[in-house]
Amino acid sequence: MARPPLSARTQRLRIALALPPLVGIFFLGQAILDHRALRLDLTPERRYTLSDQAKKVLDALPADVTIHAFLRAQDPRNPAIQDLLDRIRARSPRVHVDVLDVNKSPALARQYGIDSYGALVVESDGRRRVFSNPVEEVLMAALLQVTRQQRKVVGFVVGHGEGDLNDEDRRRGFSTARRLLEQEYYEVRPVSLLGDEVPPETAVLVIAGPQKDFLADELGTLGRYLERPGQVLVLLDPLRAPELAAFLRRWGVGLAPDVVVDPSARIYGGEELTMRVPVERGRHPILDVLDAPALFSLTRSVEPVTDVPGTSAEPLLQTSNESWATTDTSVLRTGLPTFVSGRDRPGPVTVGLEVDFRPVTDPGVPPRLGRVVVYGNAQFANNFFIEFLGNKDLFLNSVDWLAHEPQAISHRPRRQALGLQQFFVSSEQGNAAFWGTVVVEPAVFLLVGVALAVRRRRG
Repeated sequence: MARPPLSARTQRLRIALALPPLVGIFFLGQAILDHRALRLDLTPERRYTLSDQAKKVLDALPADVTIHAFLRAQDPRNPAIQDLLDRIRARSPRVHVDVLDVNKSPALARQYGIDSYGALVVESDGRRRVFSNPVEEVLMAALLQVTRQQRKVVGFVVGHGEGDLNDEDRRRGFSTARRLLEQEYYEVRPVSLLGDEVPPETAVLVIAGPQKDFLADELGTLGRYLERPGQVLVLLDPLRAPELAAFLRRWGVGLAPDVVVDPSARIYGGEELTMRVPVERGRHPILDVLDAPALFSLTRSVEPVTDVPGTSAEPLLQTSNESWATTDTSVLRTGLPTFVSGRDRPGPVTVGLEVDFRPVTDPGVPPRLGRVVVYGNAQFANNFFIEFLGNKDLFLNSVDWLAHEPQAISHRPRRQALGLQQFFVSSEQGNAAFWGTVVVEPAVFLLVGVALAVRRRRG
């Protein structure tokens, strides 16, 4: 027996009775998600999700931290600042957040030296950091500064035309690299190898793009630092500092006077000697967190020397099978490389290498491990290239690894998001797009048009 249809009044009554439970279920679900700090971030750049670096910093906090946020009512920045603080507080129980209104707490603001709205104060065990740029990277740097017991020194060798740490020039300067290291609570110092020893507190020594060669006395100083043992990061462009290249051979690093070419990894529309270097996850901790390949421009090969006793080498970066290393260095001028069998060495070619060694120690002294990490390109860390693809993480993770800070190795947020501010197309992808849109698609329309015209004529 069929049921009589419901009247319009009854239907409206049912809808009215169903709405309150549905609204209650929605707010209950929202409360559960807020309590457990669960969220679904669908923004392309993951704007509302903590970066991998921030998660590592928060998970490894050794002490409680208090964050005082001095805000002003009706400030349009408040929701973004509050959201960042909520994410940080939800991630770590060691972080305590105190949000204050500057206009209602002027005495406390004067006590902390606050003279601007939106300023944050980070405190831990009597150490304090005040800043007025409440973004994730700066806040993580402040947390490191007030919780780390030791600030390690990263020394940059000077005197050979290396990248200038104070130069903000887009193409030649290395000021961005310095700023990034200081954000991770490293102290960056210039180091001269002439007439003095490397300071004993130097945790990592960086040689970044020397244009002139090293003197014998400087190489002696560098050798004594390695014998401590020391930790050295070398970024060396093709045909630069041949005496330094010959010296590194004694430590298991072979730097041939060549140039690496990889047409298959060329950026579409770019010059032939700028290439993407693929990253193989699982090969090394430096590379495991990288989400994009490195971008090198003008690169030399870095091969292990197998006949050096007491050393062990591990390749970090290698080019594709279609690449080669050529001793015809005229390609640096012409930019038109051609593979010549018998002269050029086919790929894959190693362009990044780590060598571990244990210097001879006195009896009864436990041996310690020294490391040299060498990349056949220096420009990937300058102001222009460091923010592209995986360059920033590659450089900083290499320093972290050499400084024995493996917990700091991470993927950091980008200033230029992939697919938004930076967009790269390989040579193969560019050619495929060209043939597909310029040749194939018009040809298909042409054939369809011809077929229709022939059919109409026959009809």
